[in-house]
Amino acid sequence: MRYGIPLLGDRIAPRCTFAESVLMVAMRRNRARREKSVLLPNHSLLDLAEVLSDYHVDTLVCGGISRHNKDYLRSQNVGVIDNVACTVDEVLQAIRKGSLRSGFGLADSGPQDEVTTRTAQPDTVSASEPESAAPDVDCLACTNRLCMSGKPCEALTRVKSMPAIDRETVQMLEAALDISSEAERTLCRLSELIYFCLEMRYSRIGLAYCVDLQEPAEILANVLRRFFDVFPVSCKIGGQKIFDPMTTSDDRRPIDRRRTIACNPRKQAAVLNGLGTDLNVLVGICMGADCVLTAASEAPVTTLFVKDKSLANNPIGAVYSDYYLNEAARAAPRDRA
Repeated sequence: MRYGIPLLGDRIAPRCTFAESVLMVAMRRNRARREKSVLLPNHSLLDLAEVLSDYHVDTLVCGGISRHNKDYLRSQNVGVIDNVACTVDEVLQAIRKGSLRSGFGLADSGPQDEVTTRTAQPDTVSASEPESAAPDVDCLACTNRLCMSGKPCEALTRVKSMPAIDRETVQMLEAALDISSEAERTLCRLSELIYFCLEMRYSRIGLAYCVDLQEPAEILANVLRRFFDVFPVSCKIGGQKIFDPMTTSDDRRPIDRRRTIACNPRKQAAVLNGLGTDLNVLVGICMGADCVLTAASEAPVTTLFVKDKSLANNPIGAVYSDYYLNEAARAAPRDRA
């Protein structure tokens, strides 16, 4: 048996054709042996299929793959084990143990009724202990940084006890740790999103987007649809009109439809809740509206693209700019009375 494994760095490529190389692995006498790594310069299915044929590959082990591509490879007598999200070493170990399957990943590697994680559990205080006001916390001002040596800080001594960690939270932390443990940071944020969803075995992804970012939202949806069912929902859903004397004519008819239709984050969340999405991805949702949507969403929420009209959607640039720092400092003074 010979396996072909498309790789991006030392991980399974999130999309089968978007890979740096294809690793050939032979399984003989219950041993998985690396044979050859073949470069994949052109990101197309035909190039991948040609490499698999040249090296007599029986089974492709990959991340995301469209149904059309999977059917084509099967017509070429190549089996497909898809939605695999982990490192190549973990795949080889799974092949040796005979545990490799579609959807293989660290998030579901343990027993379903057992909560285990590589991440340290938060220290908590027993509910029976008397509660008192928690001290102010300013981690930036901390000098001893006990947490960096694996010790709890004094700020946690009076924290109320937290509920027991659930399995979904464990899976999220495992997936996040797996993604962040790259030897070299090569994955972009979009690839991280795909890896995370594959490891969490999500299949229904909500896309809550602002109409100002419709073009990147369309591109994003097309990429994600190679792996998942995607449900884009516009911020203007519901068509709620705003009649503002500055933007409307005397007969109360809107002049600029985009400016006179209200953003409706609660309706976006309600629609996505009704669709039963596994994860909702925010694309350019306005400041404040994102808070409302996140609070109303039944599924976990992550932000992929942030809208910043002054900084080409790169808000972190403000903290490295004297101009924008001074602009922020001129905002209404904070009332500390």
